[in-house]
Amino acid sequence: MKKLIIFLSLLWLAGCAALPGLGASQAADSLMREAQQLAPRVAKGELTRVQVADRLDALRQQQVGRNAVDDDLFRTYRRIAQQRDAGQIDSARAQKLMEDRLQLWQRRWPALPDKPAQPAFAHFLFKLYGLPPLGATP
Repeated sequence: MKKLIIFLSLLWLAGCAALPGLGASQAADSLMREAQQLAPRVAKGELTRVQVADRLDALRQQQVGRNAVDDDLFRTYRRIAQQRDAGQIDSARAQKLMEDRLQLWQRRWPALPDKPAQPAFAHFLFKLYGLPPLGATP
């Protein structure tokens, strides 16, 4: 039954992604829900952080496609996940590295010539880390 519900939820999400008006904010909320559902599986050792990162990226690409900002932030997120899984860095260092990268994009955003219309992964990460969204003035 649980697998059926998850399958139907994914079908619903896929259908929503095709609807006009599903913007980066809605996709970011969807990514947040998925991350919250997967987090307990990481805690139990059922999934690695890298597996979760890859699932979130697949969902992001399904919903809004790819763009330079999201692609860069995903690479950073995945690299940090690899380092965490390997025990090379702790959670505080991981958070600092990700926040630094997010703040870099926050500074770059105003002058970015080709801003992506739907940087969903970026919105998800800014929300996850409690930072103002892209384009917000501090």
